Order: sequence, then structure tokens, then C-alpha cells
Amino acid sequence: MRRTAPREVAVTGMGAVSALGDDVTQHWDSVARGVCGIGTIRRFDTSAYSVHTGAEARSTAEPGDSEALCFDFALRAGREALGDARLGDAVHARRIAIVFGTGITELEHPLHEVVERLAAALGIDGPRLTVSTACSSSTAAIGIARDLLALDAADAVLAGGSDVLTPEVFSGFHALGVLSATRCAPFSTSVGTTLGEGAGFMVLERADDARSRAARVHVYLSGWGLSGDAWHETSPDPKGSGIERAIRAALADADAAPESIEYVNAHGSGTSANDGAEWLGIRRAIGEHACAIPVSSTKGALGHAQGAAGVLEGIVTVLSMQRGVVPPTLNMTAARPYVTPDPVPGPLPRAHATTRALSINSAFGGANVAIVLDRALTAPPRQRQPIALRGFGLVGAFGCGVAAFRAADDAQRRGHGRVPSFDVRAHLPTADARTLDPSSRNLATATALALADAGIRLRGDARDRTGLLVGQRRASPVSLQAFFDSISANGLPNLSAVAFARVVLNAAAGTCSKLLSLRGPLSAITCGAGSGLAAIVVAAEILATRSDVDTMIAGGVDEHPEDGSDVTDAAVMDGAGCVALSRGSGAGDSLRLAGWAIAGPRQGADAARRALEGHSADGVTYVCLDDWAGASAGGAVFGLADAVLHANGDQVPALLAMSEAGDSLSSALLLTRTTP
Repeated sequence: MRRTAPREVAVTGMGAVSALGDDVTQHWDSVARGVCGIGTIRRFDTSAYSVHTGAEARSTAEPGDSEALCFDFALRAGREALGDARLGDAVHARRIAIVFGTGITELEHPLHEVVERLAAALGIDGPRLTVSTACSSSTAAIGIARDLLALDAADAVLAGGSDVLTPEVFSGFHALGVLSATRCAPFSTSVGTTLGEGAGFMVLERADDARSRAARVHVYLSGWGLSGDAWHETSPDPKGSGIERAIRAALADADAAPESIEYVNAHGSGTSANDGAEWLGIRRAIGEHACAIPVSSTKGALGHAQGAAGVLEGIVTVLSMQRGVVPPTLNMTAARPYVTPDPVPGPLPRAHATTRALSINSAFGGANVAIVLDRALTAPPRQRQPIALRGFGLVGAFGCGVAAFRAADDAQRRGHGRVPSFDVRAHLPTADARTLDPSSRNLATATALALADAGIRLRGDARDRTGLLVGQRRASPVSLQAFFDSISANGLPNLSAVAFARVVLNAAAGTCSKLLSLRGPLSAITCGAGSGLAAIVVAAEILATRSDVDTMIAGGVDEHPEDGSDVTDAAVMDGAGCVALSRGSGAGDSLRLAGWAIAGPRQGADAARRALEGHSADGVTYVCLDDWAGASAGGAVFGLADAVLHANGDQVPALLAMSEAGDSLSSALLLTRTTP
């Protein structure tokens, strides 16, 4: 693969559906006129609650069908963004990817099937990837889209997300006690958030490609950063440390000084926990300069659009930069102490020239994301650093660890059967097994095993520089069942807040990061079968091209439902498989991760070719992991472990592992032997 990774990425298209309007023009016109999209919820009955407001978007889909609403919002915004980009015949459908962010989980179909259907409707034949980190999902999708362009997985990426205001989500936030009795007023003494919904997308292209076809460029995405709080399921680190790390990572990625930021679009959810912690994080990352620039939140107008919040707020930021204004924070009364001194109180935008802006989002599980937007090109290409695959963490029907995996029979190694009972404290001394669902328990154990197998002991700042990227098919069935059981037992208005916090896809990743104090890059993705292998590829690109991380744990986790449904011999694995990747070329008998690639569905040969780029094919052993993958997220990681163990035993000089399982994308990894 290429040693350099381009960072000059242009935004050439935008599309939006929100409570402010049905397209980007209406979206901005409402902001310009000081319109608030928050009103009385009409889609479902709120008479049993103390809060009755929300920011609903218009849709002709059946009100009770969350999946139809999510799809409708996404399809409309996606079509507008692609039309705005005017790709025409300049980019083949196989070279267009989609990275879709959403926090919604209570759908009839798995998330990867939703994006596959969306891609088909939009004529996209390239990779389809879903990011699900609750309220930071679409911002993370934009960042990962930039990395897919750097990987040459596509020539254009439709990146953004969609989310829906459902009775279950409304009830969950109500149970957490974070909803405002009035309209959301970030940074104000009126505390609380207002839920919203909608969809937004940006079309991203490499700047050179945009120039070659004379495309109109709205703005440049020059950097992005992500981090984990390792703090709490639903509350941010009160010191704002996670936000600080995400901002510093984004600035470093953009090669930008803190003093160059001229405006910040804050997550600004309006809750007391978020607004104060976020301001501390901004101050710590940018310094006193933060007090001299406007820092506003658009949630007073849009409501909190959940997984779509980041992209919708990012679009407002782009439109503001183009017009030489900054968007206001609506509904403000008296300013709360210990927040930004300049929240741009509404109702109208204020004149302010912005060349470089920062947009931030945070989420359940402590998943923080920041992006840097520029009116001009600034970011030089990055040199990819060498990566060593240093260890495996495996939990499956065979038990725990590489030794148990090696000693098991073939059926057990392939995950046929449930994970046997084991002592969690043997691997996670601080864990309380009673509070962990199977996905969290198995993922955290596999992560601990991977670190141990790699000989990595995390101390001090090393925790800030170690990240986690998890591939999944769905949230924990046990936690989902507990959530719906609480509704059946107590009714929607009295559902369990604890159960609600655990039904987001990234709940297991958030729990794992907290148990092991992993505070580096944190995310959860899905592409259905083979999600764990795709997670390794995405993690490799993050590790090889960023200065804020030294080690990434990546892999997949699966969980059998308690009732035995959706289980066949090879379809759905039970357990977790992770790898430990670190900067450096490795030593002795270790294998270096020399190439990695993602391509479209059923395009494994293309992924393999790209992973091999720049390397000789002589002496390479090819391994297809599809038989291992089945319909699981982590099966391909088990297959990779099996292939690496055999390669080490046979002194294979190079190994190319590939999977095109599922209908979302294909992945490939090239591992070469290092010498002392």
C-alpha cells in the first residue's frame, strides 16, 4: 500500500432533513431567521411524562415504524447530497462508498442491512459501513470516511447519518432525567436537552479529484480526532479530559495550532453534566484563546438529533463559514456559570469571518469526536508508520486465551457453541461480573488477553494513547431483552434507565474502555459478517497515520441470544476476538501488518490487490476467512488467529488474509515476517 496518506479532503455535497426543513436551503433559512424547530411532540402520546417537547422532522413514513422513518430521512438527505456534489459519470458506482452513522438499535433489521438497502436505493456499489456510537455516530462517520479516501477504498464517500425520535428513546432519556421541561437552551440556567431527529450527509472527495473535475468545494475536512472517556455509561468525564483529547487529536491531525480555531460548534446538549465538562475540555485543549472566540450550540434550534446530530450541526457550521457568520445559541436566558463566555445568544446569526472551525460531539459510553473544517487547504500528506501485530485475545466455545484456542478441536475454534463459564476477575480484577452482559464481559476479557499476549502493560499516559475499535452485528441480546422486559413490566414511562444505557451498539466498547482505562480512540462499527476484520483495517489506518495513539485493540464480539434464536452451527459465533496492534515493525517471530484495504461487497480480489500494493507477491500465502466468518462479527478474527499460528509454525514469510463475507464490504490484511 502507499506509504503516504493524503489528508486534503473536500466536501463537495451536502444534504439535510431536520426539524428546520426538508433540505439544506430550508435548513439554513431557518437558522438565518432564528427559527426554533422544537415544539410539542405529535407522533406519539406524551401525556404520561413531565416533558412534551421534541424536534420532529417531516416524513410520510408510518409514524410507528422507526426503521421506515430512519430510512426515509436518510434517503432524502443522501439524494440531496449526491445531487449537490454533481458526481455524474466522474465516479463509478463501485468507487462510491457510504459511511452511515446512527444510534438507533430497536429496528426490525440489523443496522448493516439498513445501510445496504440505502446504498442500493442511491446506486452506491462501493463499501457500506455503519458507525454506531450513539450521539457522536455521524461525526465519527465523517472522520472514518476521510480515512477510507486515504486508503483508496473509494473516490467519493457519502458520510453522515440518520436517527429517529421514538417513544423508547424519549422514555429512556426521560428516565435518565436529562430532558428539559422547556425548549433546549444550551449553556443557560434552563438545564436539560430536547430530543430531535433527522438526517444529514456530506459527500467527501480527495481534493485533487475534486479539482480535476472542477467541482464546487463547500469546505475542506482537514482533521479529525476521537477518544474515550473511560468514565461512565451515560455521563461525561467531569474534567472534560475526553473532549480535550479528541480536540487535541483533531488539531494534530490537521496540523493546526489551537490559536488558529476561530469558531467552535459545541456538542452543547444543554445538560448540566455535558455543558460544563465540554467547556473544560475546550479550555484545556485550546487554552485562553477559547475565551476569545464564539462557542455556540445549534441544539437550541435543531434539538438533539442523536446519531444525526453531528452531521447536521457540521452542515450548519459549513454554511455559516460560507456566509461569514456564526450560528446562534437559541432559547438562552441567564448564562450558566463555568461555560463559554460567548455562546452567541440568539436569535440571529452574528457576523464573524471563520477560516477554520471546530465541531464537537460526545456520546454514551464516552465516545468523543471532533472535526476540523477549513476554508482553505492546509493539511500535508501523512507518512504511514509501520505496525506490528503483537498479540491475540480470544474468548469462545474453547474457553479463554490463545493456548485454549490452540488446544481446542476445529468446531470449538470456529465458535460452535457457547462460551463456557469462567472467572472474569482472573482477567479483569476490578470487574463486577453481575453488572456485565455477555458482550461486555467477553469483549473486555478478550481485550485484556490481547494486551497480555502482546506483553503490553498500560500505565500512566499510555492509557491515553491506547484505543479500541469494535466490530459488532448488534447490541447485546441480553441487554436488549432486559430493556424490553422493563417496558413490559413497568410501562414505557417507567422503563429502566440502566437497561436503556446498555442498548446502544457501542455499550460493550464503552464498558471495556472503562474497565481497562483505555482512553485513546474509541468507536464501534458494523458491516454484518466480518465486522471484526473490518474493524482491524480501520484501526490499522488510525494507528498508522495519527500521532495521538501508540496501540489499538481491534476485533469483533458476538453474543448468542438466551432463547437460542438466530443460532445455527456456524451462523452466529458466541465470544470475542481481538488483536493488539502497536507502532513499530515488530521483532523475532512477530508479524508486521504491511498492508490493509477495504473494497466494496464481493470485491475481495480488489481488496487483496490494494493490500499487496508496493509489495512482492512472491512467497505470499493466501487465506480466505469467509468459512470462519459465517454470519458473525468476530469469526474472521478467529480465522486470522488460526492462520497466524500456522504461519508462525511453518515460518511463512508473508500471509494475505481476506474476507468478503456479507453484503457490505470486503477486507484484506497483509502480514509479513520481521527479523531480529
